[in-house]
Parts: sequence; C-alpha cells; structure tokens
Amino acid sequence: MPDNPLSGKAGNTTRLNYMLSYFNENRDLEVTFVSLRDWGIWKKEEETLFHERFPNIQLCLLNKKYKKNFFKYLFLYKIPYLFKRNSIDTTSYILRKEFSRIVKKSDFDVVLISYATWGRLGSIVPSGGYKIIDTHDFITAQSRHKYAIGKLFQDEISILKQYDNIWTYSVEEEYIFDQFTNKKVTLMPVAFPENFTNKVTEFKYDIIYVASDNPHNIKGIQWFLKEVLPLLKNVKVHIIGKIGKTIAEDFPNVIKYGIVDDLQEFYSHARIAICPMMSGTGVKIKVLEALSYGLPVVTNRRGVDGLINKKNNGCLVSQDPKEFSEFIHQLMNDDVFYEKVKQQGICYFRENHNLKIEKEILDSIFL
Repeated sequence: MPDNPLSGKAGNTTRLNYMLSYFNENRDLEVTFVSLRDWGIWKKEEETLFHERFPNIQLCLLNKKYKKNFFKYLFLYKIPYLFKRNSIDTTSYILRKEFSRIVKKSDFDVVLISYATWGRLGSIVPSGGYKIIDTHDFITAQSRHKYAIGKLFQDEISILKQYDNIWTYSVEEEYIFDQFTNKKVTLMPVAFPENFTNKVTEFKYDIIYVASDNPHNIKGIQWFLKEVLPLLKNVKVHIIGKIGKTIAEDFPNVIKYGIVDDLQEFYSHARIAICPMMSGTGVKIKVLEALSYGLPVVTNRRGVDGLINKKNNGCLVSQDPKEFSEFIHQLMNDDVFYEKVKQQGICYFRENHNLKIEKEILDSIFL
C-alpha cells in the first residue's frame, strides 16, 4: 500500500492500521509491508515508530521515481508514463522493477495490493502466489470525465481480473465487480471495536466532523458551511483533521482543531456526527467510526454509499440544507428521537461491522 499508516487519521490510514495490527498479532505469519517513500512521505522518525508499533512486520520502502537522477527520472519515469496503456495505472517502470525484486526474492504465499490504480503490480507476482486486490474505491465512478467512462471501466476491470480475490467495502461495488470480473469478490465489513459500550453521557461537543482534506470532503464542508450552518442556532460545530486547514473563513460557532492525538476524546463526548458528502464513492470510514461510538450521523446520499442498509442504520440523510439542519436540531432537542436513531445505528453496526465478522474472513484467508 502506498500510504503511510503513521501520517494523519484519514479513513484509508485508519483501515491500514487495523490491517497491520491484525498481521502483527498473528506471529505465525511472516509479513512484509511494502510502501512508497516518495508517496506517503516517510520521515525517519516514522520508520522508527513503525518498527516499535509493528515489531513483527518487516518494512520495505520503495521509490516510484528517481528525482535525484534527472536522466533516470526522465527516461525511466516521465517518458514511459506518457505512453502508459492502462488509463488508471499509476505504477512506474522503476516501481515495478523494485517490486519485482522483492516478490521474487521472498516467494510470498499471499500478496495483497491496495487500490486498482496500483493493481498492475499484481502481474509481477510469480505464479503460485494467491493475489488479492483491496480496491478501497471504485476508480471509474470517481472520474469527472464521464465521456471517457467506457475506457476507464474497461481498464479497471482488466486490472481486477488479474487477481484471485477482489476486496470491496461497498455492496454496490460488490455487485459490479461480481458481474464483470468472474472472480471471487469478498465484501469486507470494515470493522471497529464496539466503542458505544464505553461512551459517556456527558456531551462536551454538540457536533463533530472528522475528515481529511481530500476534494470530496472539501466540497462537502463548503456546502455545509454555506448552506446549512446559517440555519443552525445555538449549536457549535467542532471540526477535526486536515480539513480544517481548507476553511479560510472563521465562524463564531465553528471550532477547528486540526490533527489531534486522541480522536476518542471527541467521539466519546460528542452528541452528533456529521458527514457532508456531495460526491465520492465507496463506504465512508468516518461514518462507520462514528457509528461505532453510538453517534447518530447526519449526512447526504453519498454518505451512506456502500452501506448494506440505507435506512434505519443510525444515519439521517438529506440533500436539502433546511432538512439537514432540522435533523440536527431534532437530534439536539428531542431525546426520544435521539435515542431511537442511536439504537438503530448500534443495531446496524453490531450486525454488519463487528470485529468478529471481519476476523473470521481474514483468518480464513491468511491462517
């Protein structure tokens, strides 16, 4: 996976840390985590911290490009990239060469690749290795150029077909991949601990919004601040994560924290979570994380993408700013309604996203 698990608390890194913890705890497995030094931007102290946190996992950092050597950068990265055959492929000749050296040397039984955009690396794995692609998102659906969707879809499916097992977190994507790849497709539940069993009853934060600074989150929070916030009375919104840096204007009832060390402090003492999401694909990890704390979530239609149940799941969904604000006010002022939505979320989470379900799936593959 190209991402740095120690950089921020975005949904992808939350998921990555869970997987690394699973592998680290199973000492019978010999695991190597391969990432990109020039993608996740690894600092030396983060490499040290990785070894301290995951002592049973070998860390191998590769480079996607050689920027220190101009001619290697030009002829082995820049020029070949202009002539790539697959429109979603983001691998490079340099990366494929380094990755090939690792997989041929170690003779892995199972190789797990994250993101279809890096999926071409799977073609390098020697025959006999069981190949899994963890899709995270449906890349074709993220394209802004809808006229080119046929080419994107064909290229994405051609990459996925190289794998023995395709992982997805979304019921919609599970259906698509199952129909077009003729491969085993596994719907991963995206599990969290049941944090609602330890939730306190004191609400220090009216509303929390936890997000990274990706384009979909930026678009969503801009909509919320412009359309919904003016309709909220006597309510404070607490914004946590890199998304805060994208908000230039100050609002009297909005508090920005940036990246925090202890997200549990906010989730445990919050009354409501919001997830304004006007675009994007796949399951929203932060929605599930909020549900794991028993928090009702107010969101848009894109916020419940991928969830098995679209209703009675702890999420209140609206595209209309007025209704969005009314949901918030009702949760703030109506304790009976609040408890009803909260319990719906807890029931949904227990049935579909508990750790036992996911562990059984992982154990069946790796143990």
